[in-house]
Amino acid sequence: MLYAASLSLQGKRASNQDRILFTPQNLAAGSILAAVADGLGGMKSGDKAAEIAVETLREASSEILASMAGTFADASDSLAEIYQRANDRIRSYAELHGQAGAVGTTLVTFVSTGSRYMMMNIGDSRGYRIDSPKDDTSNVRQITVDHTVADELLQKGAMSENEYSSSPLRNQLTRCLGPRMRSEPDVFPDVEFGVLRPGETFLLCSDGFFSKLTASDLAELRGSPSNLQKVLEKLAAEGLARGSTDNLSAVAIRYS
Repeated sequence: MLYAASLSLQGKRASNQDRILFTPQNLAAGSILAAVADGLGGMKSGDKAAEIAVETLREASSEILASMAGTFADASDSLAEIYQRANDRIRSYAELHGQAGAVGTTLVTFVSTGSRYMMMNIGDSRGYRIDSPKDDTSNVRQITVDHTVADELLQKGAMSENEYSSSPLRNQLTRCLGPRMRSEPDVFPDVEFGVLRPGETFLLCSDGFFSKLTASDLAELRGSPSNLQKVLEKLAAEGLARGSTDNLSAVAIRYS
């Protein structure tokens, strides 16, 4: 059985360029498609890019969920193809409106059927797995990898953890949907479906949501599944109180 909660707040921005998708096909059977897209505020029509991304997923929801019954390779290829479909649509919109190469969005997606799950990501919106309730923040794990200049430097050893935490390069994306002809999303896990375990919570969120929160904060999502919505709202409020200046969007999914 799955439980889910979601929110998308304008925050301190003039408009909300985030979009979320929550398509519960059959929560009792563990079947769900969820996503968070963060339209790039530094580009034109970021909200439209995010909208195109989630609507492309929504249109293909039956196709995506059906692919989960096959092999991991088929399912991941199918979702990657839909990311490319969204990328092509964003590019077509940009060209039609004289904004070629200047419209983009992040996109992180969670899909599950039965006990199988898969995540896909491009950009710096994140996917987390929060293990069953324990007094240990090590059970809050970021599954996805941010596609930013700072993350590439960190992985290459050219930037320290201390430098990374305050680096403005964390805001410079190396991949997103829209500006380039080919989308290059990452899939997690990368060789086989993940297996849902009772008590696990999955969180998809934009950088405006997670940027001011700690692992200890996110661990609050391990409480009762009936409180998921309240906890999401509390975390968003905490992020705003600590100085988040971006839109805040998140989807939380609990497997019980």
